Amino acid sequence: MKLKLQGTIPHNRSFNSVAIVLNKWKTHLKLFSLKLTMFITRLATFLLLIVVSLSQAKESQPFDFFEGTYHDFIDCLKINNITIEEYEKFDDIDNLDNVLKENVELKHKCNIKCQLEREPTKWLNARGEVDLKSMKATSETAVSISKCMEKAPQEACAYVYKLVICAFKSGHSAIKFASYEHIPEETGGLIAEQQADLFDYDTIDL
Repeated sequence: MKLKLQGTIPHNRSFNSVAIVLNKWKTHLKLFSLKLTMFITRLATFLLLIVVSLSQAKESQPFDFFEGTYHDFIDCLKINNITIEEYEKFDDIDNLDNVLKENVELKHKCNIKCQLEREPTKWLNARGEVDLKSMKATSETAVSISKCMEKAPQEACAYVYKLVICAFKSGHSAIKFASYEHIPEETGGLIAEQQADLFDYDTIDL
């Protein structure tokens, strides 16, 4: 009778060990699945940021650099009797050719002058003339802007509008979407980090 009892103890212990291992597998698989889902989601987000950034860079507009408040923006529109709808048509990508050729109404040029004057970085001196030093233009863009402004009109609004266009063409005011350049590095780091986490679940302690 004692021999039978002693013979069943190893069997029960073996069964319990298998159950423990299976539970561990179950837990680890759940964690693995969660980590994998998080990894895929975050990677997809980074890829989306790259696509959006590249898209924005291709569609950069001459006035994208404006940092004025919404109140300033609306105030300038009101001062120049421009509706939101009119400004949207003016700033539309389909109208870019006219914008760059300065083939727009004077009120739009005056609106741009109004917005530029409210920018934290001043582009004009006390006489209302271009101030390359205040603009913080590089030597290369300064030469380009100066040459472009040689035939600038005398009218104040048209003068400032041409300055903005010249700055854009020189690359001075074009938005540098450098933020997407570091994304591949971050993505690489993320992949390495997530892979390390995932590898932790490749082995299970018994």
